[in-house]
Amino acid sequence: MKEPNLSSSKVTLPVTGPYTAKDQVKSDKASKFIGRGSNRSSTEQYRLAWGDQANSGTYASNDIVFISAEGNRAGSLKPDFREIKKAMDAGARFITDNQANRKRPYNSGERQVADFLSQNGYREESDGFWTRR
Repeated sequence: MKEPNLSSSKVTLPVTGPYTAKDQVKSDKASKFIGRGSNRSSTEQYRLAWGDQANSGTYASNDIVFISAEGNRAGSLKPDFREIKKAMDAGARFITDNQANRKRPYNSGERQVADFLSQNGYREESDGFWTRR
């Protein structure tokens, strides 16, 4: 397995609510970020924090991509499956919400991401960590 392409400086996520800590753990393991959300969402705040490493359009097989997806709220945006597919085509690995967090009723976007990864040749190697089959 290739060594992950981790950046030398970690991204500090803005505290947006009670789930920021679990998202920071995912962010600390990632080299890139994919996510889009409405203005009020944590996902949008994380995208801003990641700067030019968010939705970059360019990925490598040694990237670990943190995906954040907006939940069940009025005006929410669906996950950016085109951007996720670009990372998949490069053979990147992904880190998402684990199963327990995906099962929370609010996390519809996280479930959509997991389904997309599963349907497109990825498997959940460990809780929330996805690799090609």
